[in-house]
Amino acid sequence: MHDPRLDQLEDWLEIFFDDASFTLSKASDDASFRRYFRIERSNLSFIAMDAPPEKENSKRFVEIATLLRGNNIHAPKIIDKDLQQGFLLIEDLGNTTFSQALTTDNRLALYKRAIDELIKIQAINTQTLSFDLYNETLLRAELNLLIDWYLPKELDQSSLNQLSQLFDQLIQNSLNSPQVFVHRDYHCRNLMITNDEISVIDFQDAVIGSNSYDLVSLLKDAYVELESSEVQALLAYFHKQAKLAIDFDEFEKQFDLMGLQRHLKVLGIFKRLSIRDGKNQYLDDIPLVEKYVLQMADKYPEFQFLKDIL
Repeated sequence: MHDPRLDQLEDWLEIFFDDASFTLSKASDDASFRRYFRIERSNLSFIAMDAPPEKENSKRFVEIATLLRGNNIHAPKIIDKDLQQGFLLIEDLGNTTFSQALTTDNRLALYKRAIDELIKIQAINTQTLSFDLYNETLLRAELNLLIDWYLPKELDQSSLNQLSQLFDQLIQNSLNSPQVFVHRDYHCRNLMITNDEISVIDFQDAVIGSNSYDLVSLLKDAYVELESSEVQALLAYFHKQAKLAIDFDEFEKQFDLMGLQRHLKVLGIFKRLSIRDGKNQYLDDIPLVEKYVLQMADKYPEFQFLKDIL
């Protein structure tokens, strides 16, 4: 099938390189409209990002990459850009994702390194940033994805009322915790291992929100399941390294409720990706996300109603 945007991208690259002596291969897709291609030329490798400007905000990607790099976080270097067409040429961070680098022997150590990077990210001064806030409007819109896309349309009014009360509680939990730079998808597929260093990608949807959100993304990942003992150990590690002012038990509950918010939202998103966008591969990840929700229903009696609804 003819791909006009790929033709435009190749034309743009020919202008940048001054010739056509490069090879282009697909690097990856993600859940958005962006596509990534690996460009190889004279023993050098780059990544070209195709982000249709009517669908994606490449300017935002460039701004956040620059911000992260300025704060000693290894985000990809921007080599060239054409924001009008929606093309970026960026540093190639390699082929090894965090999840691919995980082994039985290095597992806890690698997660601790990812937590160390997260703490550096959360130390970024947000006072001067023109980021959206992870506010009540956004949190509620995300939670409603569960009702709009995941749950049966004929859900009874009693269940809807219970969900509404739960959503209120989860929103207040998020808003009443320290507000920091939030990547929003800080997990095993958006961290790369580059020359034994952790690199961060897919950060363009960053907002200012709860300090437990990215930690939940990492430790209760939709794609990699940690043992509960590992989650506890890493949660304690974050609590200590981040020098949090609140007691560990209080922070653990904030983390649990933040996880419930994220996982209810993700159930809706994964189903929407299938129904609306034809990206059915995310359906395979639903059972683990639902398992996380049911664990919270077991842990907290007030959430037991979720078992019946799900």
